Amino acid sequence: MNSFGIPIDLKVKLLNVASCELDSSWNYHGLVSHFPRIYLITRGEGYIFPNNQKIRLEPGKLYLIPSQIPCSYACPESLSQYYLHFTVELTEQLNIFDIYPYSFSSFASENDLRLFERLIEINPDSALRVLDPAVYQIKNWVNSPGDNSSISQHIETNGLILQLFSRFLKNDTPANSFTTKPGSRFNEILAFIRNNLEKEISINGLASRLKMSPDHFTRLFRKETGAGPVEYIIQKRIEKAQLLLVVTNLSVNEILVKTGFNSASYFIRIFKTINGLTPLEYRKFHHLLHAKFYSNEL
Repeated sequence: MNSFGIPIDLKVKLLNVASCELDSSWNYHGLVSHFPRIYLITRGEGYIFPNNQKIRLEPGKLYLIPSQIPCSYACPESLSQYYLHFTVELTEQLNIFDIYPYSFSSFASENDLRLFERLIEINPDSALRVLDPAVYQIKNWVNSPGDNSSISQHIETNGLILQLFSRFLKNDTPANSFTTKPGSRFNEILAFIRNNLEKEISINGLASRLKMSPDHFTRLFRKETGAGPVEYIIQKRIEKAQLLLVVTNLSVNEILVKTGFNSASYFIRIFKTINGLTPLEYRKFHHLLHAKFYSNEL
């Protein structure tokens, strides 16, 4: 971390990049994005609904869907776009979307189009095999593409991704919940929470790490992140449960242990409140889509 609170060890990895033509079949509801994606729209019209916010896809603009948020998709008629799927990591497994404020959209420049074209040129085999997000978000998370063939290609690819990603990061006040300021001492707490979700996490224990009283810690945590510590911890545990339900065959009881919930009934109730489905219904929904599209198209 440099003196401006900017992570000098930010790591990215390419999953997919290409251009595509979409039609009205590109219509999905409430899918969880397990990796960030960026779209550059060149023609037509569509909509995305990250966290239930309606955002119109327009030519000449870039759009970001962060990881670990539900998003719906709609295309009334036709849509042409470039797409980029990638992973992004900070040290100690911090989620950059928890730390830095961001926008869902940005105006694209001619240079942004050239960045996409160059990414495709040096990574020609990185297109999706299936354009259905209910399928590729599962497939890519389990089996991401191979590493770049040379160190120069690897460095250039990562540099191009970082340039496109930078279009969405903001320097003003946070626009979303669960966000701390760059360089905040609460970043240590967020990293601790993310790395210990399977364990018991107490407010007293978190407060002691910053040498604060529990009440003072709770007030400052809410001021910094926009949520109370308990609310934040539950949200992160549910996000981890969503991922494990989709990409593993672990039982609900095993996921219960790995996400730090002590009661199955409480876990199921909270999960359904947030997602509208029980854990098993959530898994069945995603796995049915996965089986349907891979049996028909691959």
